[in-house]
Amino acid sequence: MSLKRIDRVRQLTLLALTGPNVLFLAVFCVAPLAVLFSYSFFQVSFVDIVREPTLANYARVLESATYRGLVVKALLYGIGIAAVCSVIAYPLAFFIAKRVRVYKAPLLTLLLIPLYTGDLIRIFAWRVVLGAEGVLNSLLMWLGVIKEPIWVLLFSPFSTVVVLTYNYLPFMVLPLWAAIEAMDDSFLEAAMDLGCRRTATFFKVVLPLTGAGLIAGFMMVFVLVVGDYLTPQLIGGSSGVTVTSAIHDMFGAAFDWPTGSALAWVLLTAMAAFITAAVYLFYKSPWGRGIRRAN
Repeated sequence: MSLKRIDRVRQLTLLALTGPNVLFLAVFCVAPLAVLFSYSFFQVSFVDIVREPTLANYARVLESATYRGLVVKALLYGIGIAAVCSVIAYPLAFFIAKRVRVYKAPLLTLLLIPLYTGDLIRIFAWRVVLGAEGVLNSLLMWLGVIKEPIWVLLFSPFSTVVVLTYNYLPFMVLPLWAAIEAMDDSFLEAAMDLGCRRTATFFKVVLPLTGAGLIAGFMMVFVLVVGDYLTPQLIGGSSGVTVTSAIHDMFGAAFDWPTGSALAWVLLTAMAAFITAAVYLFYKSPWGRGIRRAN
């Protein structure tokens, strides 16, 4: 077989493997976003969509302190919970990658078990745990630590943070585990031989070498938290009003699809801007030198 024919076969094979995936993404991801983007320039007249291009929807969203506050609130929740997950995930991922030898697969499976259940099941399980007559309050009252239930445990920002952290922690642990698993132990041994303490070793050796895993996990948790609709609604109480619930209401009872589309695209743009800035700053920081060397 000639080299030209071999190249032709490789190109056809590559097309056959990537074509269906590209088509799927185009139909089910790109096309809906394009429709959403086009609707953001339309207007609503009573119960009709007026297809006359205008920027009034974006102006309404950007001028509204309520909408701006909801977008900022979503971004802060995403950043905060991603940071909390990274703090919890690093020692857990390091323990599984470097300290566990035999039961590594069972531990990873155990970590993923919560994801095998639906969101509603996990949320209502936490309501049972954190409720006024739930497991935690009952235990504390039985031990004599408190005399009456702690109401702030449920339907508050605290409960929202706890449940969101629990839901999305595996998405931080897995990429960190993969990055730490691939890290050469000789770097840690060299740092310890040179007199580095554990904290210095982490910031000067582990963090730069596992930066790619941290960035991947941070982005996944951030995006999932910002787009979460159920958890704040069912756990957050009066604090559960989010930008996703506002978008849901606009596409539902309010029948204001253009404003809802504009708000959704403002949120997507803000998320993309933050992720781009965060990745760039981490890449340029001393902790990103491991990623720079890999490139």
